Amino acid sequence: MRLLLALSLLIPVLSFAQTDSVIVTGRIKNLSARLYRESPTVLVSRNNILQASRELVRPAPLNVDGTFRVALPLIYPQEEMYFNYGRISTAFLAAPGTLSIDLDADSLFTAAVPFKFGGVNAQVNTQFSRYKAFEAAFPNKPDNRKLSDQVGSKSAVETYRIVTVAYQTPFWQFAARQKPFPLLVSWIGSTNRYNAASFVYDKAVAESTKLPVSLNDTLRPSGDRLLTASRAVAMNQFAAYASTRISTPEAGASGGLTVQTLSSLLLRYGRNLSETEQTRLRGYLDNTSTAKGADLRFFQNLVKRSSDTIQRLAAYENMIRRSKEEFDEESVSYLTAFWLANSLPTLTLDFAKLLYSYARPQVTDPQLGQSLDEVYWLQVSDSTRVRAALKTLKERSDKAGSTEISPGVFVTRNALGSSAALFDQIIAANRGKVIYVLMTSTATDVERQAALDAQRLRSTYKSRDFALVYLPVIEGESTLWAEFATKNNLSGDHLMLTEDQLMDVAGRLRSEDRLSATVINRVGKIVKRNAPLPGAFEEARKAIEKNF
Repeated sequence: MRLLLALSLLIPVLSFAQTDSVIVTGRIKNLSARLYRESPTVLVSRNNILQASRELVRPAPLNVDGTFRVALPLIYPQEEMYFNYGRISTAFLAAPGTLSIDLDADSLFTAAVPFKFGGVNAQVNTQFSRYKAFEAAFPNKPDNRKLSDQVGSKSAVETYRIVTVAYQTPFWQFAARQKPFPLLVSWIGSTNRYNAASFVYDKAVAESTKLPVSLNDTLRPSGDRLLTASRAVAMNQFAAYASTRISTPEAGASGGLTVQTLSSLLLRYGRNLSETEQTRLRGYLDNTSTAKGADLRFFQNLVKRSSDTIQRLAAYENMIRRSKEEFDEESVSYLTAFWLANSLPTLTLDFAKLLYSYARPQVTDPQLGQSLDEVYWLQVSDSTRVRAALKTLKERSDKAGSTEISPGVFVTRNALGSSAALFDQIIAANRGKVIYVLMTSTATDVERQAALDAQRLRSTYKSRDFALVYLPVIEGESTLWAEFATKNNLSGDHLMLTEDQLMDVAGRLRSEDRLSATVINRVGKIVKRNAPLPGAFEEARKAIEKNF
C-alpha cells in the first residue's frame, strides 16, 4: 500500500534548487452535479526514488465548468506521474512544460481509452493509453509465481534475461500492430527492465546470494534520466539487498568505525567536552594508529554523555563505510540518501534535523539530493505546530486526565501510574460508545499506514457512537508518537504508556502482534480480540457495527 503525502507546501521549498516543473491542466466535459458532488477534486501524483511506498500527491479542485490546473516540480527530465479522478486513473509521462488531460463524463466508464492528451508528450501518452488497454486484454500476461518456479535454479544473469523477456512480451506484441514512438519504447522498456531488476533483487535476498558485478550496469543503469514507479521500487529493493549484504559476517569483518571517524563525530556532536578532551580528539584525527585500551575507555566515557546521538550517527556512518566496501560510488550515494530518507519517520524533529545536516553534504548526485530534500521537508513541514503540541504535552505532563495537544488529539500518560487504571480511565471516558483500540507504532511503513487508515474508521461514525483509541508502542524518544500524531492529525485518544505499562495492557488485550486491534462494546467489555486492522476497512467496519 502506498502512503499519500500532500505536496502543497513542497513547491516553494524546492524552488531554490529546482526550477523545472510541469503544469497539468484539463477538463472533464459534461460534468454533472452528481458526479461533481461525488468527486470535486482530481489528484495528480508522482514518485520519489528514495521512497517507493509513498505517492506524493497534489490535489486540484475542479472548477464549475470541469476545468482544473495544477503544477508539480520535476526532479528528473522525464517522470512517470499519475492522474486520478474517482475510480478512473492513468499513468502519464511528464516533462517541463504544460500537459493537458481531457475526459468526457458521459464515457468515463465505457470508453477503453477515456483520456485525451495534449501538450508535452501528448502523442506518447496517447499511445501509452492504447498500450495499457491492449495489455489489459493480453491473454499471456507474466505470472510472477510461475516465473519464480521457472527460474528457481537459474543464475542471476539467466533469471534477469528470462524475466525481462516475460515482462516485455506484451509490448512486443503491441509494437507488432502499431509502430511505437521511441520515447514510448524507452518508457515501457525501462519499466519492464526495472521490474525484472526488482525480481532479481528479491530472489537474491531470499536466497542470501551475492549478485555478480557484471549485472550492476544492467540493474542500476548509470545516469538514467527517466523516473518511473518501477525504477523507484527496484532501487528500494536494491537498498534492501545492500542492507543484507553489509550485515553479513564477511561484510563486517573490518570492524567498527575508525578512531578518526569517531573523533570527528564526538568533536561535532559530543556533549560537554572540556578543552583537554577536545585537544585529545583533534590529535586522533591526524593519527592513523589504532586505539589502545586507555583510548577505548576515553571514547566510551565521551560516548556515554551523548550516547543516543553518537550511537545513531555511528551506526549510520558504519553502514555507509561498509557499503563502500561492497558497492561503487554511485550506488553508495543512493544508499546514503535512501537510509536517511527512510529513517526520518522514526526520528524526532530535532534528531531528523541533526542527521539531515550531517548526511546531506555526502549526497553529491543532484537528483538524489533534491529527492532527499523533498522527503526531508515533507517530514518537517509542520514543525511549528508539532513543537507547540510538544510544549503543551510537557506543561501538562503531571496533570491527571487527558491533554488535547492538537485539535482532536488527546494524550493520556502517567509513567508512575497503574497501567490498568490508565486504560480503564480511557474506557470509562468513552462508555456508551463502541471503542476500537489500535496498537501500533512509528517503526515501519505498515504500522504508520495502519495509524493513518484508522482515521477513515473514525470519520465513518458519529462521535457519540464510536471512539478510536491509539495504543502506541513507543521505542526510543517518548515524544516521537506525539509528533507523529500531531503531524498527521490522528484524532482520537492516545494512551502513551511506558514499556512495562504497555506489556500489562497488551496482556490484558491478548494481542498476538504489536500491530493489532481490539473492539470494546458500549459497556466496556472486550468483544473482539485481534480484530481486523483498519486497512481491511469492510471487515473492521463489520466487527464494529456488530456492537451498535
